[in-house]
This record gives sequence, C-alpha cells and structure tokens, in this order.
Amino acid sequence: MAPTMSVQSGCDAIHWDVIVVGAGPAGAALACRLRPRYRVLVMERARLSSQQTPSAPGKGLSCQGAPAIGESLPGAAQTLLLRLGMVEQFLADGHVERTAMVASWDSPMPVWFDPLRDPSGPGWHLDRRRFDESLRAAAIAAGAVVQERCGRLDVGLWEGQWQLRSQGLGQVQRAPVLIDASGRSGSVARCLGLSRRQEDALICLYIHLPADANDQDRCTRLCADDNGWWYSVRLPCGQRVLAFHLDGHDPELHPLRHGPALLAKALRQPLLAEVLPIAAGFDQGAVRQLPVYGRPAGTARMDWAALAAMDGFYAVGDAAIAFDPIASQGLFHALASSEGVANAVDRHFAGQAQPQAAYLAELDAVYSRYRIHLQAAYAGPQRFSSHPFWASRLAPCSIAMAHRLQGDQTVGAAIQVGAGPQ
Repeated sequence: MAPTMSVQSGCDAIHWDVIVVGAGPAGAALACRLRPRYRVLVMERARLSSQQTPSAPGKGLSCQGAPAIGESLPGAAQTLLLRLGMVEQFLADGHVERTAMVASWDSPMPVWFDPLRDPSGPGWHLDRRRFDESLRAAAIAAGAVVQERCGRLDVGLWEGQWQLRSQGLGQVQRAPVLIDASGRSGSVARCLGLSRRQEDALICLYIHLPADANDQDRCTRLCADDNGWWYSVRLPCGQRVLAFHLDGHDPELHPLRHGPALLAKALRQPLLAEVLPIAAGFDQGAVRQLPVYGRPAGTARMDWAALAAMDGFYAVGDAAIAFDPIASQGLFHALASSEGVANAVDRHFAGQAQPQAAYLAELDAVYSRYRIHLQAAYAGPQRFSSHPFWASRLAPCSIAMAHRLQGDQTVGAAIQVGAGPQ
C-alpha cells in the first residue's frame, strides 16, 4: 500500500490529470499521446539542457553522467513515430539508416545479415541526444509541461490522489494518475515499495572512441567471447561505440574499467580489430583518458500483480520491463508501451474496471516471447557453452525451445532483429 502524505503548512499543491516521472523516450512519448485530452506534467530529476560531465576513467561503474548507449531503432518503429506525428522530424534529424550486421556468434567465422530482409525496413542508428530532445520538444508542443531539476521526489497518497513533493524545486504536485517512466531504476515504484525482479547481473561496459577519418565502416558488429559478448558500431556523429557485456561478479570487471584494458581485450576479436582505431596506432595516452562507462544491463521487470493492485499507478518503458541489450528492444518498447499506457489511462478516466488489465496482458505476452528469443540467442555460441557466463543463461527447460527456434538458421539470424544495444 502506498504511503499517505500530509501537506506542509502554507504549501499549495498544483493539480494535474497525469504526472509522468521521467522525461526520457518513454515518458516524452507518453506525454505526446496523453495531450491534449489531459493536463500532463512530466517531472525529471536531472537537468536536461546541458551536456553531462563524464566521470574520470576507471573510477567505478556509476552510470550517473554517462552518455546513453541506446543507438538503434528498428524499422517497425516508423509506425509508432507516425502515430506520434513525428516521422518528418525524425527523418530530418540526421539519423543514419542501418546497414548490414556481421556477427561472430555461432562460430568464430563471421556471418553477414542483410537488413533488407526485414519487411519493416532496416531501421536506424540514432543520434540519441537529438532523438530524446525531439521527443521532449514534441511533448511540449502538444501542451505537456516538462519540469527538470526536480531532485529527489517524495511520493505518496493524499486524499485518494497521488502527491509528489519535489525537493529540488520545493513544490507539491497532485494527480489521480501517476506514471513511472524513470527507466531501469524504477525509482517511483521503489518509493512505493513495489518489488522488481532482477533476472541476472549483466553489466555493459562501453567507451566512445573519437571519430576517425579512416573508419568508414557502417556495419553493426557482434562477437561472442568466453565471458561475455561485444557490440560495436560507428555512430552518426562519427564516433565509434565499443561495448562489452559481462557478469557483474566477473573478476575481469574491475580491470576492464580502464580504456587500454578494454581495447586490448577487444583487439583479440578479429572482427573488431579490423575497425578499431587503436589497431592503426591510436594514441595509447589518449585511450587512458577516455572514460569507460558501466550500466546494469540484465533483464528486469516489475511485479505485475503488485502493479495491478495500485489504483492509478502505471509503469512504462524500462520501468516496466528492462531488456537484455542483445534483444535491442529498449527504445522500441519505450514507444510501444507508451501507447499501451495511454490506452489504459483512457480506460481509467472512463471509469472502467481494471483499466490496467489489457496493458499488463500485453506486457506479459511481450515478456514471454522475449524470453524465448533470448534463450535462442544465448544458445548460439556452443563453443563457450561450458563457460559460466553462457551456461547460466540457458535454463534446462528452455534449451529445447531455443534450438527449435533456430531451425535451419544460425542463432545469429535470430538476434539480427535486435542487432545490439539500445
């Protein structure tokens, strides 16, 4: 049960129909969908208008201040962007169409996958900052109010309405509907005591390498390693992102927080060595100054039953389900789930019983299908099947299903829909 809050003497509350906590893609897309039918406030704890300052290299795994790694969106997202009225702006924002994916996954030999085989189109590599800014601009243009630098939020109930007190701004906001769009942290749900099921301890370590005029490769590159897997692609800005995914308890995690160590390990993969600038004599001193960021990346989801018991409370995007990056579903799910929550909010204000039921059923179906394909992806590198990282990701009861999904294809074909982190 949510905590009951009292109002400070002399503090006037501001009333809304819907309060969304989190101004990322899920929160901004949802605000677009809810306006102009409802008065919508979007609250963001951080400052949105300035560049984040990176932490010093090798100084831990905090993702605070780290640039987003989410860099791709599948072609199927165009339908969702169309319904948001954002297709023209999206196409004008300079995102780059995805080209082929090449993977050393099922075997050490690279296998190429042509994105033209996807009936929805190849998708895009994103300028992530511009993508997020465009979504927020669309929400504001639709009439939503976006409030940044809210700081810590105290959340509870006051006379049947959700009440949020911003410690950063010193304001009290109230609404009958509250939505957690705070991302993987699920910070609002945690404030309310809702449990979150963390399924594994996957960590993504990543580095942004400076633009290199000789790097004209546009392929998405995936490699299986004995204790994790690699992802690399050239971004629209010209930088190259290099990411390694491993278990949080892996003893190699600590040394790989340093740029030279991460790059040295990557260079053991021929598929990566041929595109990494360090292979062509990149300045080692410069590498030492590049920060290595770390983020939790394992599958996690909210407790559906607990969520259903909270009247007027909803979760969207990563706050509802956080996907393993190999599925590349994060940004697509942010847009798709915002549509599901918007429909649930309509049912809520129409006075329908159990307005969340259809949305939670959608989440459960998405999650079940995702788990099957995830098992198929991690079943691929049989040469590493006895290594702890890979063995722990194959539940015995799911191995047969995973192999059945493979059919006559490689598991790399099964993962091409994702083609890397979001």
